[in-house]
Amino acid sequence: MIFNKIVKWAVASMLVVSFHGSLFAEGDDDKVGSAAFKFLNIQTDAHGAALGGLAAQASGASALFWNPAGIAGSEGMGFTAGMTQWLVETQVMNAGFVMPMMGGAVGLSLVSVNYGDIMRSGWAGTTEFVFEPNQDGAFQASDMSLQFSYGKNLSDKFSLGGTAKMISQSIDDVTISGLAFDIGTQFNTGYRGIRMGAVISNFGADIESDAGEDISYEEYPPMSLPMTFSFGVNGEAIPGLNAGLNVLKQADMAQEFIVNAEYNISLASLRFSYNLNNPQQDMSVGAGVNLGGISANFAMTLTQHFDSVMRFGIGYSF
Repeated sequence: MIFNKIVKWAVASMLVVSFHGSLFAEGDDDKVGSAAFKFLNIQTDAHGAALGGLAAQASGASALFWNPAGIAGSEGMGFTAGMTQWLVETQVMNAGFVMPMMGGAVGLSLVSVNYGDIMRSGWAGTTEFVFEPNQDGAFQASDMSLQFSYGKNLSDKFSLGGTAKMISQSIDDVTISGLAFDIGTQFNTGYRGIRMGAVISNFGADIESDAGEDISYEEYPPMSLPMTFSFGVNGEAIPGLNAGLNVLKQADMAQEFIVNAEYNISLASLRFSYNLNNPQQDMSVGAGVNLGGISANFAMTLTQHFDSVMRFGIGYSF
């Protein structure tokens, strides 16, 4: 009786989150470039990036970057760290730690983006706007997100989790900061390993900013967060092979459908995903090994106009 109520409530919750995501997906083509803090949409975890997302099957410390509900089942402490060689020589670093606490599990994580040195441009004593290397030296830009997560199992099949993020962006000597939040659910059907997960991430109030004294605009509009909805379903297709589908909707981008597969061979895993809607980054491949609680993962995402995006990650659970 109680179990049936929990299952019904779990399914209802998943449907509510999914319905919210479908509403959120309306009217996407006219919003490109309308969201700030876009670094929050970069996939940093090598394991999940190779599969196009881990909304349904995220677990352990890596779940901190996909679905906070996934940390709920952590029976011990776990650590993960990784590096992403993003586009145009941009580097993204991530690290996370999770442990059982407060009737569930808590986690701390960090995402840091370094854009490297950027050449200045400006007026060079002429009437023309020019772009000259080292004209006024170089400046740097960086982004950071410090995150606290909590996840709890509400039954042996359903979990719920949330994340609060302190986010900041810096360009030269100008910095803006604010708060963002994630909320996610996971549901294990108990049949053929089929799991479902849904996440609404990067939501919160618009962030006010100061354009600075050097800007002539009287008013600089508040910036919207890159709110994102993701839904995933994953299960065992044949022994050793898991397959699934991820649905991804970013506030300023069209909805994406991503199919994936992961084949487990003893201690190793081979991974593949294909994005049906995004020709700019349509395919990812990856591999991982797990030995004695120590894991190492690699992923490569092929892009149409830039070099491939490379991701590396390590993890340890104890």
